[in-house]
Amino acid sequence: MATVRLNVLRRENLGKQGAKRTRAAGRIPGVLYGEKKENLPLSVDAHDLRVALSTPSGRNVIIEVVMDGAESTRAVVRDMERDPISRDILHVDLQRIAENKPVTMKIPVVVSGVSPAVKEGRGILDHTMRQLEVSCLPKDIPEHIEIDVSELDVNGAIHVSDISVPDVELLDNPERPVVEILRPTIFEEPEEAAEEVEAVEGEEGEEAAEGEEAAEEGQEGEEASETSDEKTS
Repeated sequence: MATVRLNVLRRENLGKQGAKRTRAAGRIPGVLYGEKKENLPLSVDAHDLRVALSTPSGRNVIIEVVMDGAESTRAVVRDMERDPISRDILHVDLQRIAENKPVTMKIPVVVSGVSPAVKEGRGILDHTMRQLEVSCLPKDIPEHIEIDVSELDVNGAIHVSDISVPDVELLDNPERPVVEILRPTIFEEPEEAAEEVEAVEGEEGEEAAEGEEAAEEGQEGEEASETSDEKTS
């Protein structure tokens, strides 16, 4: 897994107002915690944080946290709060890690290969799990987990239990499908329903024809009656 260096400052302005002042100065408030050490409020330059999280691994990186120019501490991003509209980072939580202790991370799943069913139009790829939760030592954290779907046919699936990553324990439900090849749904009108529609339309057509005939007969009767009246007069 990629490692990035991040310079931070101890944060003195605490509370909501302090966080607002920190953000107004172009810095992101945060906290460093874990490994049975004190929680340290900190701030990091907003641009530096964006750069640190812009690697191909995204937020799944090991961060060398350097506070006030002192000795660095290795940590991972445990949580980030974002503005719901602008998506700007509002707060970041960094968790210390130890080289000899497993750490829990969510790792992105990358699909490789092309299913013959998808290529031939007989199936649709359903990528149901975009991340997998893993536990491993920091040195073994993978940047991503790759899944090859080139052998999957219609109704085929790769479950969590089918995936193996060296020195990594997968924590998700083993029975959950990560990717599936589904059969395309084709909407067809049932034959019986179509026949019923045709029958109804036929009946309606017959009724309309009978109505027209009756109307014509009535009109002819009226005309004949008028002719007879004129002769009588």
